[in-house]
Amino acid sequence: MHLVMTLLSLSAPTDHPARLLDRNLVTDVIWATASPADRLEHVYARSAEGRLDIALFLLAADPQHASSTAAGIITRALARSPTLAGWTTTPRTPP
Repeated sequence: MHLVMTLLSLSAPTDHPARLLDRNLVTDVIWATASPADRLEHVYARSAEGRLDIALFLLAADPQHASSTAAGIITRALARSPTLAGWTTTPRTPP
């Protein structure tokens, strides 16, 4: 197992493109959504108008497994949290 960083971005709904999310609230939503089986170790979020960048650190066998797990966590968070209604996600590559 390795600690693997996976980067994602959330984009605001098209009907509220300038919306700003509270990064601490989204971090809490992600932690509440993740299960022990996801092996989530750390979450970092950075908020900007109409966008939220997220770094998830997971224990995983490889980057592909970590990316798949991260996508699952975020998909569940988007589906379950009214705060994230209408937001969409896209994977990012490390700088």
